Amino acid sequence: MRYKLAVENRTAKYLRYAVGEILLVVIGILIALQINNWNEERKIHIYEQKILSDLLHTIDNDLAVQKMLLRRLDSMEFGISNIYRLMGKNESSEDSIQKYLPYFQFGIRFSYDPGAYESLKSVGLDKVTDNSIRAGLAHLYDFQYPRTSSMIEDEYKKPRLEAENLLDKFLVNEVEVNAKGEPTISSKIEINDPFHNQDFLNCIRTYSFVVKQGRFRIEDIMNALNRVKKSLEDYIDK
Repeated sequence: MRYKLAVENRTAKYLRYAVGEILLVVIGILIALQINNWNEERKIHIYEQKILSDLLHTIDNDLAVQKMLLRRLDSMEFGISNIYRLMGKNESSEDSIQKYLPYFQFGIRFSYDPGAYESLKSVGLDKVTDNSIRAGLAHLYDFQYPRTSSMIEDEYKKPRLEAENLLDKFLVNEVEVNAKGEPTISSKIEINDPFHNQDFLNCIRTYSFVVKQGRFRIEDIMNALNRVKKSLEDYIDK
């Protein structure tokens, strides 16, 4: 009986010891998994912060480009408004009009840098954990940028070409010699009674439309860029 109890007592102790070891192993595994998960989450967070910082830098650069385009449109608008001013004062001399023609040469070429966004797409948009940030980026790069590019093509480039073709009817190229003695080609306007010439009036109206539509599209995409920029800044600074 005593032997039996001794054996049972040792068995109970052994079982408690074995269970304790198993629990320690399980706890160790769980801790290791937790550390591994934490490390993975940290890697994802570091990558997310980096790619969002890259996107923020790209958006700042794109905003600078759009501001430059607005300045070019301002120059075109300056020339157009002064032609209208001359029209209102009925000052239709060729020299007066010639003074503002160079401002019509300012054009815009819409562009943007999709590099950082394409890098993010290549590894998966789900790397951005914030749903609103992810949706905002997708809307900007997959919809608003392509749409703006297409609209500027239709509302700016094509009408501008029409305006240039109309203006070419009144331009004559002249060869001049610059201060260095080098020949240069300049365009001079030759037109009688321009403010009663329908082609010239259509030319100015078309240029005016071009500036108006170009400004509308550029300002619209700048508003979208600023919204995404603000959301990125707020998220990165958390």
